[in-house]
Amino acid sequence: MSPIAVVFKKEMREILRDRRTLMAIGLAALATPIVLFVISQVSTKTASQAYTVGYSGTVPAGLDTLFNAVGLKLERVDDPAAAAKHQVDIGVAFSASGVDEYLDPTRQSAQLADVRFQTVLSRYDAAKVAASLQEKGVDPSVLNPLPVMLHPLSSPSQAVGNSFLSFFLPYILITMSLTGGLSAALDTSAGERERKTLESLLLTPAPRSQVLVGKILAVSSISLVAALASIVSMLVALSQVRFGGNGGQSFEVQLSPLAATVMVWLAVLLAASFSSLTITLGTLARNFRQGQAYATPLYFITIFPASIVLFIPDFNPNLAYYLIPILNAVLVLRDAITHNSVAWDTLAVTSLSLILTGALCFYAALKLFTREALLVRS
Repeated sequence: MSPIAVVFKKEMREILRDRRTLMAIGLAALATPIVLFVISQVSTKTASQAYTVGYSGTVPAGLDTLFNAVGLKLERVDDPAAAAKHQVDIGVAFSASGVDEYLDPTRQSAQLADVRFQTVLSRYDAAKVAASLQEKGVDPSVLNPLPVMLHPLSSPSQAVGNSFLSFFLPYILITMSLTGGLSAALDTSAGERERKTLESLLLTPAPRSQVLVGKILAVSSISLVAALASIVSMLVALSQVRFGGNGGQSFEVQLSPLAATVMVWLAVLLAASFSSLTITLGTLARNFRQGQAYATPLYFITIFPASIVLFIPDFNPNLAYYLIPILNAVLVLRDAITHNSVAWDTLAVTSLSLILTGALCFYAALKLFTREALLVRS
């Protein structure tokens, strides 16, 4: 048996005995469905929730029926402006000259109620104008001389589902590729130094490069299992829930075979890169606690690129951006999910970038493994 296989077997045995790593994987696999279930319930409640409109004056005939149809409940108040601050979601004053609306933009319920209110008014106005034109013998189509026929190239509900998945999936993939094997990486480097077992391992006839490869393969395997377990649990949970209102706009989330293939490939590259990096940081540390301190900044480094999809959903970078590790994985996976297609040049640049990042981290770890003074100091 080759030294790499021996070290890999040893590390896997020790990792599987470590309750911290197993608990991290188990909690991630269990927490993801719970979080998604809560999100689905909140989404359903938000879509079907009725909002209160405090009004004064006389409601035009037929407008109250439209309000009820979209979940707007009318409630008469003395002062719509004052009531809109706390008592109702929005305030409306009907008069002969028009409608005055009062809302607090800092309240999310007010914003959602306003969207429904504006939709109702636009439909009501259009219906009244069309009826007036018909009474005078004028074709209402004169108001729309150039009608537009919309032909969606994909299902609107599927587009919403892809948008939802394009945010959560890259975030989970990256964070779990890092955190899933972080404890194992620090234990196999800083932990072994703290237990005084690393020196005896390096005194064996096995070349240190092969010892390092065995350790990286073991940690990469755990990282990959943690990431895929979290994603599989997420997809299983998503297959059982629907987002949106009952009978209203709702959507299901599905991952296409192409996006799944790209995801697995990126998971392998990320797991190898993160494993090499965390083992390097662990080798620099004197003990496990110090290794955790060194690895803490990695959380912020990984969260920032994953958040770009949330804050800039229409971010369309040039090819140079795909040289940036982590960010490139987020962008490639986002495109694969939302467009069900992959630009092979961006995938090639992303793969090369992650491979080079992993190779540089491996080289740094190997240089540390060859420095006797660093490895034997307490």
